[in-house]
Amino acid sequence: MYGFDGETKGLKIILKRIASNDDSGKLTHKEVRAYARCMLAIFEFLRIDTELEAEIKFLLAALSRSGIPHYECSFIALKILELLERNDLLKIQETSNEHF
Repeated sequence: MYGFDGETKGLKIILKRIASNDDSGKLTHKEVRAYARCMLAIFEFLRIDTELEAEIKFLLAALSRSGIPHYECSFIALKILELLERNDLLKIQETSNEHF
């Protein structure tokens, strides 16, 4: 899609920005929701392990809802980052298993 290769690096950068936004309000609620909706729109193009797909998608959908306080958005973003780290580990394991 438009030269996008499915890598999650950009997604992680945005999620780190949201995660560090707890009560400081650097990002507005509107900006956090806009980021989340954009991430959901490209979700199908990301290389995410099927084991983690449903949970990450659910958390992104929750992040896109209005009325969620900054600290909860921060918490959700941290959880998604943890799942993406697990996704990276699964990809590494998959790659190493292919070589044997």
